[in-house]
Amino acid sequence: MDGRVCLITGANSGIGKVASAELVKMGATLVMVCRNQQKGDAALVEIKKQGDKSSVELMIADLSSLQAVRQLADEFRRKYSRLNVLINNAGLFNLRRHVTADGYEVTFATNYLSPFLLTNLLLDELK
Repeated sequence: MDGRVCLITGANSGIGKVASAELVKMGATLVMVCRNQQKGDAALVEIKKQGDKSSVELMIADLSSLQAVRQLADEFRRKYSRLNVLINNAGLFNLRRHVTADGYEVTFATNYLSPFLLTNLLLDELK
C-alpha cells in the first residue's frame, strides 16, 4: 500500500478504526473521516502509532449533512490529486426518526445518500 491514498469514513471506532490501523501498517497514506473532533483526535493518535512511514490525516465531517459531504470532497481534492481506496464505512441506526437539515431521515442520509454522493464527488480522483 506504499504510495496509495486511502480515505475511510467512520474511522474512529469499530471496523473503521481497525481498517485504518491495518492500512497504516501496510504503509498507506490515510485520510480518516470522523464526525466528532475529540473522538477523531484520539483515534488519530492511536492509529499513528501503528505505522512509522505512513501519513495519516483527520478530516471532520458530519455525513448526515450533504453540504458537509461536499465540503469534505472539496477539502480532500485541495490536498490530494488522486484516491486509490475509498471505504464508505460510516453508518448509524436510530430508534427514533430524526430529520437532517436537508430534510432527509438521518439514517437514510448517513448510510445511503452520503456514501453515494461522496463516491460520485471523488470519482475522478478514484479513476
